Amino acid sequence: MPELGAISATAQAIWSHPTWDIISILALIAGGFFYGIFAGKSRVAATIIYTYAAYALFLALPLGAWFKNFSEVEEFFAKTAVFTATFLLLAFSLGSRRSRGITPAGSWWKIFILCFLQAGLLIHIFLSFLPPGRFEILAPFTRTVFANPAYHIWWVIVPLAVIILFRRFESDT
Repeated sequence: MPELGAISATAQAIWSHPTWDIISILALIAGGFFYGIFAGKSRVAATIIYTYAAYALFLALPLGAWFKNFSEVEEFFAKTAVFTATFLLLAFSLGSRRSRGITPAGSWWKIFILCFLQAGLLIHIFLSFLPPGRFEILAPFTRTVFANPAYHIWWVIVPLAVIILFRRFESDT
């Protein structure tokens, strides 16, 4: 078990000189939370479902043939662009076209959990597009939590499980 002093020193080092991936993660989570407050819990849950559908479609595309002449960096950005375009296409075509404005969004903590899981799932998906040798450029926290292939199943299951739990408890009350 690590000592509290070592954990405190590591945390202080991360927060005193954050890397761009940590800043990007925090910005994505904060942006997702404000989107969740504005859009509401149901729309955030729907966005998570759109993420699953976009990822399934993305995996079915013959991208290896499309990107065979690309460099690693070009391939990463091309995959990110294709996934983002697929996600946005689904979100705009399947989502509600009504402008709801600011609506009662539900419990802020539920929105925060859903937004964190949405952002985490997106970060995990985007980092999975990196070539295997490029993970060393990430901060240790990002590499461990979001880019670790051992956690792939958790990033796929947990957001959906939380949506199911939230729906189940809402219908019981």
